Amino acid sequence: MTGLTDTTGRTTMTKNDFIPTFDTARIHLRGGLVEDLDALDGFFSSQDSRYVGGPRPRGETWDALCSGIGHWALRGFGLWILTEKAEGKVLGVAGLQQPDGWPEPELIWVMFGDYTGQGLATEAVQGIRRYAARELGIKTPMSLIYPDYSKVVRMAEKMGARRIKDVLIPDGPVPAWRFPEPEEGTNVD
Repeated sequence: MTGLTDTTGRTTMTKNDFIPTFDTARIHLRGGLVEDLDALDGFFSSQDSRYVGGPRPRGETWDALCSGIGHWALRGFGLWILTEKAEGKVLGVAGLQQPDGWPEPELIWVMFGDYTGQGLATEAVQGIRRYAARELGIKTPMSLIYPDYSKVVRMAEKMGARRIKDVLIPDGPVPAWRFPEPEEGTNVD
């Protein structure tokens, strides 16, 4: 991170310039910002988040936002905020995470309400898979998906992911899918 001088002469830190950014055809992937909290809370406080850690209070979403930024600093990878390239609206969250005690990174994605069913999640995941293979050497990531979340299972399988043995995390075994190496190569759009 680089320092900036504010109007009082104090040195402050820039927001998150250590988190890489990239674009797909319709999506800009960037690190989280304080300004994202309302959009994140809107989703994670709703029943739509029941398969991905919610519903939860706003304070827990704040903690998750901060943790997500810190994950980049500690692991060298993490979650991106997905925004519309055209207008900058927050579409969802996606990336790689590996909490303490997990055997390997997990590829995750969540699209918010109005942005589902448009192919945006697939576009983001495919871009992340190429980025992860090229930049991080993670060529065949896993995703932990509860089978009841059938639309996400179908989406993962459509992208070539196959069911593997349950993965043991500190909370116990969780159903898992493994993605193949990206078919389109490892160049980001």
